Amino acid sequence: MKSWRKRMTYGVAVAAAAVAIPLSAAGSASAASWHNVAGGPAVFPDMAACKAEIPKAKKHYKDATCVDNKGSISLWVLY
Repeated sequence: MKSWRKRMTYGVAVAAAAVAIPLSAAGSASAASWHNVAGGPAVFPDMAACKAEIPKAKKHYKDATCVDNKGSISLWVLY
């Protein structure tokens, strides 16, 4: 019969592998990334103007969102 110490060691190793394998596979499979494509007060004077551009951006990209960074509103898209 195996000792409890060996059983616990094997159990911890199996649990760690069960968590690590899906996380590493998900990280390498995700090739999409967000990019800033337009922004600033000259382009988007307010959040509403930026959000009006989201449907147009979604025609060319996977997703789009507006980000307000200290008053400078930018349109970010997901490739």
